[in-house]
Amino acid sequence: MEAYFRAPSRHAELVTRLKAEAPETARHVTLGSGATDEPQEGGVPTGFAVLDAWLPWGGWPVGGMTEILIDRTGIGELSLLLPAMSRLAAEKRPIALIGAPHELFAPALTQAGVDPKQITQIHPCATARETKALLWSSEQILLSGSAALVLLWSTAGGMDISPEALRRLHLACLGRKTTFIHYRAACCSMQSSPAWLRFGFSANDDTLDLQVFKCRNRPLARPLITLDRAFVQARLSAHLQARDTLREAIDEGLAPVAGPAVSRQATSVSAVLQ
Repeated sequence: MEAYFRAPSRHAELVTRLKAEAPETARHVTLGSGATDEPQEGGVPTGFAVLDAWLPWGGWPVGGMTEILIDRTGIGELSLLLPAMSRLAAEKRPIALIGAPHELFAPALTQAGVDPKQITQIHPCATARETKALLWSSEQILLSGSAALVLLWSTAGGMDISPEALRRLHLACLGRKTTFIHYRAACCSMQSSPAWLRFGFSANDDTLDLQVFKCRNRPLARPLITLDRAFVQARLSAHLQARDTLREAIDEGLAPVAGPAVSRQATSVSAVLQ
C-alpha cells in the first residue's frame, strides 16, 4: 500500500526532512502538485476585455474555485464561459460539465467554436444520494487534474452543500492546472465560501450583469461589471430585439387590414422576423 503525504508549501522543510530520514517511506511524498492557497499567476482569458482587465489573474483563476450565483438557469450563464471553452477545446484540453440542467446541444457548441469531442457531461441529479455522487464526481475529477475546465451546477434538485463539502471541492483544485467554476443558487450569496472569486449573475434584454461579491487579491469592494448581451449572445439578442419590435408594432395597431396596406404591413413584419 503506497502512502501519499500532501502538505502546503509552508511545510516544505518537514517534507525535506522526511525524505532525508525515511527515503523509502517518503518515496511518494509530494507537496500536492504545488497545493497552496496562493493564486497561480496567469488565468484562462475570459474573452471579455473588461473582465480580463479587472481580474487579477487576467482571466478565470486556475487552481482555485470560482462561484457564479444565479437565480435561475438558462439565462446565459454558460455563454459567459464559451470563449474560454473554445480556447481550451482548440488546445485539445478536456472539459467536464457536471450537473448541467440541460443536455448540451453539439451543433450549438460547434457554432460557438467549441469541439464537443473535448467535453464530458455528467447528468444532473434529483435525489440526495445522487447529489453526493455528483459532488464526489466533481472532487475526483479535480483531484485527478485530468480536466482543464470543470463546470459544476449545484442549482438543481434543491442541493444543500455543507461548508465541509465546499472546502473539499476547493482543496481538490488547489495547485491543479484546472479552472473550476461552480454555479450556485443566488440565495447562497450570504453564506461563507472558500472560493477565490464570487459574483452574482443576472441578465436583462440588453446586458449581462456581474455583481462581484469577493475577489482574491482585490480590495474589499463590490463592483458591478456589465457586458453587452449583443456581444455575448448575438443570436439571442437579435431574437429579443425582433420580439420587442414585433410587440411594439402590435401595440401601435399595425395589425393587417384589408386592401393594399396588407402587403406593406406584412412585408414589415416579415422583415422583423427574419
